[in-house]
Amino acid sequence: MKNSRLYSKRYFALLASISALTILAPIVEHGFWARMLVGSLMFVALWTGSVAVSTKGNVSGWSIALATLASFLWAVGFFAESLPVNAVYLHYLTYSVLLLFFGNVGRLMLEDILLGEVNLNRICGGVCVFILLGLCFALLHMIVAAGDAKAYRDNYDPSANFGDSLSHECRYPIFVYFSFCTLSTVGYGDIVPVSRLARSCAMMESVTGQLYLAILVARLVGLHIASTSKNQSANEVIEVFEAEEKDDRRKRLEATLRK
Repeated sequence: MKNSRLYSKRYFALLASISALTILAPIVEHGFWARMLVGSLMFVALWTGSVAVSTKGNVSGWSIALATLASFLWAVGFFAESLPVNAVYLHYLTYSVLLLFFGNVGRLMLEDILLGEVNLNRICGGVCVFILLGLCFALLHMIVAAGDAKAYRDNYDPSANFGDSLSHECRYPIFVYFSFCTLSTVGYGDIVPVSRLARSCAMMESVTGQLYLAILVARLVGLHIASTSKNQSANEVIEVFEAEEKDDRRKRLEATLRK
């Protein structure tokens, strides 16, 4: 019973972890403790994501393996510039694995939200998927920036370099901010995509954000109306059955009194 209650609220832990990852990580200073904080928040988000898409408490081996690999690569990425490897390819691999993991988590959660009953846990899951969309596109922008230092321009600081010379704990908060501004179509214009690929990613993100909100809200409202109608129909059937049963008892009692 206890495990069943925890399973029914599994999206709450993921919402807390990814909210912290998107809110706290961008505002901390870039230092040793910032690395530890961002790394810890990323690890927690990966493992809560694995639990969120588990089946009745049974965590998928595929999710565990992918979360473990992503955690390892993210940790190694902090020291990419001091390792005897090509930092660009290491960043490519790290961001790609994280993108695959969070994308898969979002897909499984979306299936559960759209096919199940509307409840508080699934509404919380809908918020999680929206935040995961922002994180996934942030990772996509980071991949683009790692390969092309001039793909994005900072109008506030024109000398800023978003390319491979910037470590990912410094690049991450910048593109999380840019991603959510694009996803919500705020578009402050302080950071702008310059290359064709960067502009295409930004365009896809803005359209995806609007479509997601429209489709999710419509679906949740539809499911709520269907659930309400179903409950009303069930109540009407119960009321009719009770009325018939009461009338039947009355007739039997009248027949007994006549005898």
